[in-house]
Amino acid sequence: MITRRELRLQREAAERAARAQADAARYQVPADQTPDHQADAAGYQVPADRTPADQTSAAQAHAASRRRTGMPSTGRPGYGGDASAPEDTATSADLRGFHLILLDEAVEVSDVLALIHNKLPDLHPVLDEHGQMRLSRHSRLSSGAALDPADAAALEVPDWAEHAIVIDCPRDRQPTPPPDWFADADGLHEAFPSGMPDREEERMLSLMLSVASRLHTGVRLADEPGLPTRVIIPDPEAKVDLYIYSSYWMEPPVALDFVRRHAPQAFQQALPTPDEDVLAQASIDDPLFDPSAPVILDGYALLVPLGEIDDSAGSLEIRVMEAEVVPPIVAAHTDAPQIEYHVHWMDAESRRYQPNQRRRFRRMRGQVAQLTDAIGAELLVGSAGIGVDENGFLVTSRQLRA
Repeated sequence: MITRRELRLQREAAERAARAQADAARYQVPADQTPDHQADAAGYQVPADRTPADQTSAAQAHAASRRRTGMPSTGRPGYGGDASAPEDTATSADLRGFHLILLDEAVEVSDVLALIHNKLPDLHPVLDEHGQMRLSRHSRLSSGAALDPADAAALEVPDWAEHAIVIDCPRDRQPTPPPDWFADADGLHEAFPSGMPDREEERMLSLMLSVASRLHTGVRLADEPGLPTRVIIPDPEAKVDLYIYSSYWMEPPVALDFVRRHAPQAFQQALPTPDEDVLAQASIDDPLFDPSAPVILDGYALLVPLGEIDDSAGSLEIRVMEAEVVPPIVAAHTDAPQIEYHVHWMDAESRRYQPNQRRRFRRMRGQVAQLTDAIGAELLVGSAGIGVDENGFLVTSRQLRA
């Protein structure tokens, strides 16, 4: 059965392919135009050939758009100068110069703020009196604007997009294009052919894409000269791994019992046995070393073969060790040392992070994700821990069992 999300992904892929064929002929951005949001410091510029009435109308449209979005206008009342392009609206003209998180009818702005709080727990997940929230020294979020059909058409975003959250951040780029062999799972290498996002912009786009992935929505990138409209719809099923953080250490037989409730074929990987030469050297280095003393584990791994699902499914590895670094949201709740239980999927062909997966792979990946969630829920309850998904967001045992 094809899910709603799969249908959405297929539809968006078809829309992107159709746009890509038409973009070369449709969009010609004048060289003297700039999409940089910082250009607004000079104010909204009205062409000299407009009449006073036109100037008044343009100024009113600029003021109205600023009120609607809560962000300064990008100063781009038109789009590319092509008569065949969708007619701009006050809202779309105001939003073009910013990266946008697109929301559908089922998602609220508060959902986005709650997820951002997971990644940046020092920030209170509320907007100020201006409808904004500062994300860092150089970046801020605005509640943005509702999108009616005309706005969505002008911005060339999917028709399910009913709201756009604005991220105002610097434009930091790597100085060289990404290498030919590089492929980003979300398609950033295609969206930024001259240089990948770097530093602050890379952090903000990573945050936006992880939020969009969790909410099954998308991101519209700010317009730039010479580039077509770029809308990224992250694959929400691509991130399978789970992390459980707990102050309790479970011995291998205990953890294995939890795992075998859903994967009877699971087993503990054999521990390396030191040879006589290693033991002799250890005795020389440490006179108090006792080779007959029992081994105290500081980490172990459980393995779950996935051949019953598919030959290419590979295996799940549950890695157990003391965490050297914990996610910010976990550190915000406890300062005690944490044991990390990492449920990690290793597909046989190392394809899981490649874009444009075939249906057979997606179906197999879905079965692996279900098993990962079931095992993760058992470990989460058994260890009385805190669950975090691969995007860095909190998950509960109830969510994993849903």
